[in-house]
Amino acid sequence: MFFKKRPPLDTPMDHFVHREDLSEDERSVLDVYLTGVMHALTGINTVQAQNGRDPVFKLPEGRVLDTPEIEDIIREFLKQRPDMLSQPLGLCAVMAVLQRFPS
Repeated sequence: MFFKKRPPLDTPMDHFVHREDLSEDERSVLDVYLTGVMHALTGINTVQAQNGRDPVFKLPEGRVLDTPEIEDIIREFLKQRPDMLSQPLGLCAVMAVLQRFPS
C-alpha cells in the first residue's frame, strides 16, 4: 500500500480529532496505530503479571478493547483534558486507558 502523504511518527492528536478530513489510507494508519498502542499496553500487563507485579491497568474479567472503543475512551478523556489536544496520540491513548481502567 502506498501513501500519498507519509504520516508523522508520533501521529499528532489533531489527526485523530480531525479524522473526517483524512484520506481513507490515513484513517487506516490511525486505526493500526491505536491497535498497536493497545497491544503495547496489553503486553506491559503481561510482563507485569509474569514478574509478579500489579497490572498497569485493569480491564474487567474477559474484556478486550477494540479500536472503536479506544476512540470513544480518548474522546471522553479529551473532554476532561483539552490540554492534551496538542500531545501525541499514543500518549493520550495511554493516559485515557489508564484513567478509565485504573489498576
